[in-house]
Amino acid sequence: GDITVTVVERMANGNLRVRGEKWVTLNQGEEFIRLSGIIRPYDIEPDNSVSSRKVADARITYSSKGVLAAANRMGLLSRFFNSILNPY
Repeated sequence: GDITVTVVERMANGNLRVRGEKWVTLNQGEEFIRLSGIIRPYDIEPDNSVSSRKVADARITYSSKGVLAAANRMGLLSRFFNSILNPY
């Protein structure tokens, strides 16, 4: 997929620190994707895009909310049995 980012800093060596986020609404919930990292100006393609392989120090955050996200959360008993209070 694609995500739009903006330049938040031009570094002394000419590299660019970028950051962007995107909300995607699906059938039963929403997904949130945030990307930040450093790119070299000459890695920017003529169509103003950069391959994710060329993003240094990439930090990608993903989360979701809605019915599907709730279904993937661990239940109360599962959390209890996996807690440090019960080592077995």
